[in-house]
Amino acid sequence: MSSVSETLKITHSSGLHARASTEFVRLAQRFSAEVSVSRIGGSTVDGKSTIAVMTLGAQLGDDIMIETTGPDAEDALAALTELVRLDFHGV
Repeated sequence: MSSVSETLKITHSSGLHARASTEFVRLAQRFSAEVSVSRIGGSTVDGKSTIAVMTLGAQLGDDIMIETTGPDAEDALAALTELVRLDFHGV
């Protein structure tokens, strides 16, 4: 099974707040790949659970790592990476 990961800096001024977490999870759920997210130096959570992603408490300037595993892992990682880099579409 393919597994890929990417480390990204949170650049959204409000961090990974409720709406941003919801956008992330909605996108993650479109893929069959397993998605995990961790704040560097913190815990790892299920990237398909809004509550879990919110518990990371990732703020502006924090680094997070997204890891995807499964048949569409590369596509999932590319889409989620783009979402983070685009500041969650300004939500």
